[in-house]
Amino acid sequence: MSIYQRDPAAPGANVRRRPVTTAEPPLERAVMRFNESAAARIVAGLTRSLGRPRASVGSAAGSAAQVRVTFAWELCWYQWAVDPVEGTVSEIGKGDTVEQLDSSARHWNAAVGETGLLSFGSVGPPPRRRGWLRRR
Repeated sequence: MSIYQRDPAAPGANVRRRPVTTAEPPLERAVMRFNESAAARIVAGLTRSLGRPRASVGSAAGSAAQVRVTFAWELCWYQWAVDPVEGTVSEIGKGDTVEQLDSSARHWNAAVGETGLLSFGSVGPPPRRRGWLRRR
């Protein structure tokens, strides 16, 4: 296994990958696993089109082993289940309005950078939209 991975936000670029260990907390391992997955490329593409989303990372309902990752824009939302140990990432839902999400999925405790990669931890207010949609 290479210590380099393709950066989903910049085709052709390589970034150094930290090895995932079981000593790290499960939510942080899940974020690292998510960023290594094909799902991260979907989020990167949506981020380029729709702007930075709000994001949350938390326990998946009904599963002590899986972590639920949620991304929400004004026009849509997506959720994935991540197994932090096995590294599997699978889509578990998507929809049109944030109100469709349960309250725990709307606990925005993660951030998405301009490249579309997820980071877990404290975040500030939701990103402001740029461009012609801004109210004056």
